[in-house]
Amino acid sequence: MKTRSQPTPHHTTDKRKDFTEVLGQTPFLENDDPLFWHGRLGCTLSSKESPMLHWESAQKPRDDHEAPDWLTASEFVDATSTMEKKVSLLAELLRVSKRTVVYTGAGISRAAGIGQAARGEGGTRNKTTTAQPTFTHHALTALFQEGLIHGWVQQNHDGLPQKAGFPQECINEVHGSWYDPSNPVVLYSGNLKTHECSWMERDARHADLALVLGTSLGGLNADQVATKPADRSLKGKSLGMVLINLQQTQHDGEASLRIFGKTNDALRALLTTLHIAPPRLPAVSEVLVKEPKERRVRVPYDANGKRSDTIQTWLDLRPGAAIRLNPNHNIQGAKQPIYMHIGARRPHRYKGERRPNRPGVGVVVRWNDRTVGIDLKIEGVHMLLAQWWLEAAKRGGPESLPIVNVDPHASGP
Repeated sequence: MKTRSQPTPHHTTDKRKDFTEVLGQTPFLENDDPLFWHGRLGCTLSSKESPMLHWESAQKPRDDHEAPDWLTASEFVDATSTMEKKVSLLAELLRVSKRTVVYTGAGISRAAGIGQAARGEGGTRNKTTTAQPTFTHHALTALFQEGLIHGWVQQNHDGLPQKAGFPQECINEVHGSWYDPSNPVVLYSGNLKTHECSWMERDARHADLALVLGTSLGGLNADQVATKPADRSLKGKSLGMVLINLQQTQHDGEASLRIFGKTNDALRALLTTLHIAPPRLPAVSEVLVKEPKERRVRVPYDANGKRSDTIQTWLDLRPGAAIRLNPNHNIQGAKQPIYMHIGARRPHRYKGERRPNRPGVGVVVRWNDRTVGIDLKIEGVHMLLAQWWLEAAKRGGPESLPIVNVDPHASGP
């Protein structure tokens, strides 16, 4: 094991400077370092008990990602006393961070019944658009409302943050969404939507602190949201990343703080430490977006769905309304076979059927409170738009809209 000094912060009133000085003096940790279980700020903890084994596996976390020899899918939980100290340290980091970006993976939606690619205790889950947000989704929304987090890069496609009240315009669904027909789920062979990719890269460059939850950090492009702040912390230029997971990851040694446990439990303790009232988990019927009085509203967007300070158009989401996809959609980039005739240069064959290439025009079918969605039929295939997009459009939140009407200037009845 490599030996190194154990820096301690100076006793000053500038807590952020204290943290960055320690991080600037502390290299990334090897997996046999005692602090590997706690993070590079672990030297400041009064309790450094190793986590307890919660579930054991000799297999790798994922079959589709490479992993170092020491890394398995085993799950660990911090002892109560250590968890308390780590959560208190996390609260301090959040208070002094200049800009905190959340980066989440499928692990935070396991409790909602949604499956994940990584192995883990608890078996398979198969809920999709009927799933309801977990305590973690509600807690992160509460932290956002308190001004303690400033953005969210979401690997998942499930819309659970928005169902918990997180604003659509503040969450980057970088890998696509079940609820955004202009940004379908991106296959591994596909390309990220240009806007979301650029947004993700900006967050990776400018985050002072990355709060990473429920992801195996297996080498995806978006993992830079976690790793770039960690890299900057080596020079004392950021607070790095905090990683909350049951499983270890190959990037654990880069973390400023490493917390082992379920995200629901860690965030419940965090809200208590920060004196933020824990959110009440609503019943399913209460989570549903309330039906607006109008399904046809004036919005500050141009005819192509781009937000504007000078133009207003109609957004008509009543059943039967004629719609078209935003011209900057990512249908071809996502490479979902069922949609590949939309925006294509030539006809596409799907399951033996020849589909003519089409521009992306369709119709609103119905509002579906069970999925909190609006069912659409676009070029012969079903797509889903979240109900919360209507309210987001009314307030001019997102930079662009997934769909617009074929005639957005029509006065109509």
